Amino acid sequence: MNTPTGAALLALGALFSVTACGSGNQARGGSDAAAAADRAASTGPRLPLVLMADVPLPGAGTRFDYQEIDSAQGHLVIAHMNDGAMVVANLSDGSAVKQLTGIPVARGIAVADDVGLIFATSSPSQLVLIDNKALTEIRRVSTGNGPDGVAWDPTHKVVCVSDQSDGALSLIASSGSGTRTAVPLGSETGNVVFDSARGWFWITVVKATPPDQLIAVDPTAAKVMASIGLPGCNGAHGLRLHPDGQSAFIACESNNVLARVDLGGGHNVATAPTGSGPDVLSIDPGLGWLYVAAESGDLTVFDIGQPGVALIGHDSPGSNSHSVAVDPATHRVFFPLMAGPKGTPVLRIMRPTGI
Repeated sequence: MNTPTGAALLALGALFSVTACGSGNQARGGSDAAAAADRAASTGPRLPLVLMADVPLPGAGTRFDYQEIDSAQGHLVIAHMNDGAMVVANLSDGSAVKQLTGIPVARGIAVADDVGLIFATSSPSQLVLIDNKALTEIRRVSTGNGPDGVAWDPTHKVVCVSDQSDGALSLIASSGSGTRTAVPLGSETGNVVFDSARGWFWITVVKATPPDQLIAVDPTAAKVMASIGLPGCNGAHGLRLHPDGQSAFIACESNNVLARVDLGGGHNVATAPTGSGPDVLSIDPGLGWLYVAAESGDLTVFDIGQPGVALIGHDSPGSNSHSVAVDPATHRVFFPLMAGPKGTPVLRIMRPTGI
C-alpha cells in the first residue's frame, strides 16, 4: 500500500513553524519553563499512534536509555541503563532475544554491521564491544568519564564516544580496539552522530557560557572543523541529522525545546516547544517524521519535510518514555517502559494510524 507523507498527514494536527530564534539568554531549566512545555504538549494537537503490542522485557523496572536498530540482524538493541544491561529484541515482534548483564549504567548504543559489532557505553569510563551475531561480549576499552552517546564512522573505522562528564569526546581507532584520542570541547557533551557526506562527527556541547554549540570533529585528525552556536537552546543533548544532511535537530533538555540548525553557511536556528526534558530523537525518513521523546512522557512529532520546525502533533506513549526508536521499513515506533500494564518492563510497539 502507498504510505502517506509527513505533509499529507499534517491534517491530523495544527502546523506551525518558528524561524530564527533570539539570543538564547534563557535560564537553564526552571519549573516555569517545564510547566509551560507540559501545558503546550497537553493542549496541542493529538497525534494518533495506535498501540500494537506491549511485549515483556527482561530485567528490573528501572530506567532504559538509547536504542538502535540492527537491520542486518533483524534486532532492536536497547540500553537498560539502571539495570546495568543491554537487551536485544526481535525487530519483527519485540520479543527478547538476549540480555547482556554486567554493563554498569549502559547508555549509548551504536551498531556497526560492516564489522559485525555493537558498541555500548558504560560508566564509569568504558566502551563495551559486542559481537552482533553471537551476541557475546568481545572486550572493553577505556573512554573518558561518564560516557554517554556513541557513533560509528564506517569510512575510517573510528568509534566516537561522548565523554559527558569530561565535556569531551573520545575517538577510538581500529573499530574501537585501537588508540584513543581525547578531544576537550566544553563543560558537558551530549549525543554524537557521524555525517557521512562531510566525513565528520557532530556532537552537542554544553558550554560554560551560553550559547551551547553543535561542533564537528574530524575523526582522524581529531580537529574541530566547525562550531555552530545554538541561541535559544539550553542543555543541548539529543541529536539527529536530517536525511538530506542540510540540517541537524537538537533536543534542548534544560529549556524544553527542539532546535533545528542549518548546517550550511547561514547556520540559522529555529526552535519549537517539546515536552519537559526532551531526550532521545528518532527519524522516520519515509514519512519525514521526527519523533522527540521527553522525560515527562510526552512525545512530540515534527514534519521535517517542511521548513523550520513544523508540528504534526503529540502523544503520550507511557510514563518516563524518554527513549524512542523507529523501524524505517515498517514505520513502527518502539518505547521501552519501566512498567507496563502489569507493572513490569515492556517494549511498547506503536504505529501511526493508517500505516
